[in-house]
Amino acid sequence: MRLLSFFGRFSTTDQMILAIVMVLFLGLIDYLSGWEVSILYLFPIAVVSWHGERWRGIVLSICCAVAWLIADLVQASQPGALPYWNAGVRLGIFLVISLTLNSLRIARERQKELVEFVVHDLRSPLTNVMAGLHLLADPDNETLSEAHREAGEIALISAERMKHLIDALLDISRMEGDRMPIHLADLNPCQLADGALNQVSLWARNARVSLARDYHPDAKPVRADRALAERVLVNLLGNALRHSPPETVITLRVANVAGGVAFSISDQGPGIPAEWLSRIFDKFTQVAARKSGAAVGTGLGLTFCRHAVEAQGGRIGIESQEGKGTTVTVTFPAAPASQADPMEGALMAGGR
Repeated sequence: MRLLSFFGRFSTTDQMILAIVMVLFLGLIDYLSGWEVSILYLFPIAVVSWHGERWRGIVLSICCAVAWLIADLVQASQPGALPYWNAGVRLGIFLVISLTLNSLRIARERQKELVEFVVHDLRSPLTNVMAGLHLLADPDNETLSEAHREAGEIALISAERMKHLIDALLDISRMEGDRMPIHLADLNPCQLADGALNQVSLWARNARVSLARDYHPDAKPVRADRALAERVLVNLLGNALRHSPPETVITLRVANVAGGVAFSISDQGPGIPAEWLSRIFDKFTQVAARKSGAAVGTGLGLTFCRHAVEAQGGRIGIESQEGKGTTVTVTFPAAPASQADPMEGALMAGGR
């Protein structure tokens, strides 16, 4: 599937040209060597059928069957009806595979479109709900009792978690299709970290979890998309909060590293089993992990973070040990020296 995705970077016309060249090459190998290369004909058919229109897969299936037939006829000393019979059978197999792959691709695209449509329509009413909940959770609202205000805060936290999940669903699809706009700018890492902490402070207070800061005083400016980078940190902080017992501490560290600035989020939760660490950022891996009893999230938050960080030229890693907590580290590239030096003083002056 990853190999098919690689060919998806080419236009459908280029894919068709490459596929025909591959068919000719396979036919030449079949003629010169007599090796059994039949299964290799399926690869160009799969590429074109998965990415192109249905007629392209049909045309290529016919080309493969004809190339195979020509090789058989040339090699046969006294060709009879058998090569033609075999060519008909092969063409039937090629057409079935081609049409099946094309139908699967269309069904997958329609499913993604439906999910995007539903999720997008969910976001608008949820935003209105959150606006009302902000009024209920306002500490200056004297018309509400303390119990009502606490209930409003809990509802607001849940609504914000739902909004993060909805945004992740939409943005993962956009990033996988290279449709997510990225606006890079030189940012103060300490301000970026503070903005993320402020967004989860209400959640942390209700969960009775402390948020600690550990910023390097000379942290360099980073080159990143402010809104996207802040959402990454909020997602990671939210993930840590979900698995942090009361009266524990989550620490957000900002430090200079080679070529960039690292944001490390450490919790004191139950940790993640070692067998899941290598796949924790893959989509739906966490669903399987939860079924096995591992303490992980929904399966989309970390996937979104990986896509978002890599789209900005950064990297993400995780360290965890069962019973000793988890640390997720995001590294964003440092701002270019020619641009960062003149503004570094101003950036850091507005920091902590």
